[in-house]
Amino acid sequence: MTDYNSSNTNALIKASSDTVRIASEVVDFSSTTNAATDTFDIIGIPANTVVLAAGFDVLSAGTGTGTIALGDSVDGDQYVSAVAPTSAGQQAVLAAPYAYSSADSIRATIATAAVNAKVRVWATMVSLDKGGSDADTDAQNVTFS
Repeated sequence: MTDYNSSNTNALIKASSDTVRIASEVVDFSSTTNAATDTFDIIGIPANTVVLAAGFDVLSAGTGTGTIALGDSVDGDQYVSAVAPTSAGQQAVLAAPYAYSSADSIRATIATAAVNAKVRVWATMVSLDKGGSDADTDAQNVTFS
């Protein structure tokens, strides 16, 4: 198994902003020698972030029987179950918003065999730390009576 890691750390999602952001990266699987169980960490997810949805759009269809799933380091198909990218278009996205307490990545996993498609991987995210930091060391800033 080979783990491919992207240089995308996703600096667009700021701890001090509750603005919804969309991150995307194009991955041309034909530029790698991939095989079943290989993983590609594509989009960085900062700590204390909710991923509202994630998916991929097949830009150039591949050939063969290989399938791709889209998830994270804990659940390989959190967002898209394994599908064959043999026709262009959006893949079925699971309705699975997920809150991350620690940093992770949107990860593509080659599920069955080599894949040679070109896809755009996307994620819609929002920080849970408006006015705070992503270190889980924020202090209470309100009083209760």
